[in-house]
Amino acid sequence: MVDWAIAKRPVALVGLNLVAAACYLLVGWRTGSLAHIDTSIFSTPDSHTYRQVADWIYGARSSSPASIWVPFLYPTVLGLADRVGGPLGVWAMNVVLWFLALNVTAVAAYRLTRAYWAAGLIFLLLATNISLILLTFQALTEITTVALIAVWLLGLSFLKSPPSPLRVAAALLPVALLVVVKPEFEILLVVTILFLLVAVWRSASRAPRLVVVAACLIPVAAQVALMAGANHVLGISQIGDSTIRGYYLSQLFVYLGMSPDVYSAQPQAVAMSNTALLQFLAAHPLAAVRVFAHILRDNLDSSSNFLTAANPILLTIDTVTNQVYAWVLVAMVPIVAAALWIRRDARLALLSVGALNVFLAGGLSFWQGDRLTVIAIPLWGTALALAVRQVADRVRGARPVGSEPSSTLHPVGAAED
Repeated sequence: MVDWAIAKRPVALVGLNLVAAACYLLVGWRTGSLAHIDTSIFSTPDSHTYRQVADWIYGARSSSPASIWVPFLYPTVLGLADRVGGPLGVWAMNVVLWFLALNVTAVAAYRLTRAYWAAGLIFLLLATNISLILLTFQALTEITTVALIAVWLLGLSFLKSPPSPLRVAAALLPVALLVVVKPEFEILLVVTILFLLVAVWRSASRAPRLVVVAACLIPVAAQVALMAGANHVLGISQIGDSTIRGYYLSQLFVYLGMSPDVYSAQPQAVAMSNTALLQFLAAHPLAAVRVFAHILRDNLDSSSNFLTAANPILLTIDTVTNQVYAWVLVAMVPIVAAALWIRRDARLALLSVGALNVFLAGGLSFWQGDRLTVIAIPLWGTALALAVRQVADRVRGARPVGSEPSSTLHPVGAAED
């Protein structure tokens, strides 16, 4: 039976959304973003890149070199919103996706934990995050990404083993769509596919479920075909290779004293073959780890790049918030580990993989503020709430959340749906 109990508390939901709207208006007013939506939406170089790819997709350009880095889904959605309402249309799309992310994440958190405090807390974590609010005033991928993560969390809350075809789609399709917005989620996609294949293999009727798995990967296949046709490259995107070489490897060269700055190091990094790159990393393992950790910590601790010294109070709040979150992430490691040991919950494991996936990408690129890591809040927030609930249940001796065999990593014969 589907449990939508949280959605049956309209007063609580309305109250939370009013708080979210107040936070949004306050941040938008204090930063001046609400008064300059037309000029802020396409104010970054990346937003112009996405718009150029959108123009190419919609036939306004004959070609787009940037399509080798930018997958098709976000420019498609961006281009549609831009054509319907211009910059205001893009902003309206972001606002809708922001509210969608808040509410869907809260519902997913409740379904996973059966705790109203978890739903409310995660809603407020997202609603009061200054960086996420400011990202709604930019034509960038992060708000769309957070919305897709929220939908995936909801799909994950329905996950049982053996999963029905509908549950397979709910757990897999959002991740496939995430990959064609941000290719960094390839790791989460692979892990999710492997888990579902194991779960499907244990089911009595495999064929329909395997067909659904294949169907959910159509967006990824479409992106590979687009890359092959437009750029003569086999793969989803070249953004990962570009980031590793242009940012991480170049920073490693600087750390090792091989170059005075990143700009001087980039030509050397770009020219290095894949084999030489791997050999170089293997020859400097400690330095490679230190540089990665330094970049990740900087990204976790940074405030939004869209905040300036003209807003000292918001800047301080955003910076302190991110620093607190960084310590929370450290503290949650043993809690999540204990919960995984106690329950062997596949949903918690997948949430943890999703958060680690974001942080892996967050340790490769810099000068982005917290833009690369802030999208992990719904992932680690939900994972922490679920882990705390499961550990607390074990300590109290209560029946654990998700105690049905179908929620575990090692199903023991749950009934078919």
